[in-house]
Amino acid sequence: MKKKLILGLAGILVVGSVVAVGTRAYFSQQGEVKSNVFSTGTLSLKLNGAETAEAVWSIETGEPGKSISGTVNIRNDGNIKADHIEVSASNTVTEATSGPGTTSTTPLDKVLEITVLTYDGVSVLDQVVDRNGNGIKDLDDLEPVPPGNEPALDGLALTDFGDDAVDHPLVMTIGFHPAKTISEHQGDSVETTLTVKLNQHESL
Repeated sequence: MKKKLILGLAGILVVGSVVAVGTRAYFSQQGEVKSNVFSTGTLSLKLNGAETAEAVWSIETGEPGKSISGTVNIRNDGNIKADHIEVSASNTVTEATSGPGTTSTTPLDKVLEITVLTYDGVSVLDQVVDRNGNGIKDLDDLEPVPPGNEPALDGLALTDFGDDAVDHPLVMTIGFHPAKTISEHQGDSVETTLTVKLNQHESL
């Protein structure tokens, strides 16, 4: 019985010595990296110096052949770099309540022709697709392109920002097509909202 007891104690002592080796202490010291802050920069799109530009193009008493030109100056006043802008339009046509304009078969936005469209002094009119097939580039063609609602204009470079920001002029001339604007358009109107989207990265 004595021998068995001694072996048991020896076994316990061996296990104990292994634990003691594993927990040996060393000197250590620690410090802190404090006050880490993660915040985002901003894109700040300005249209003619404001977030929204009002009534750049307006014709109150239009007629065949009459046109108007206007400019929107676009810039990024934010503190991070962007890549480009996209441009598209939404049109709301109102038919006349009396006279020949009450029976329009062609909405007014389809006879308002875009004859000049430049960005930074370079024509981008060729980007506008004659989606409605009427042989002209018109306000209707500036609406987002289905099925994915792609913008009518895309990839217009705008990379300067902050203190280095400059105006990038978007110039457009719109007119009532001299042959397509007919009696049925008398008294009709269209309200157009031009949307400019500033993008941080290039379009895929």
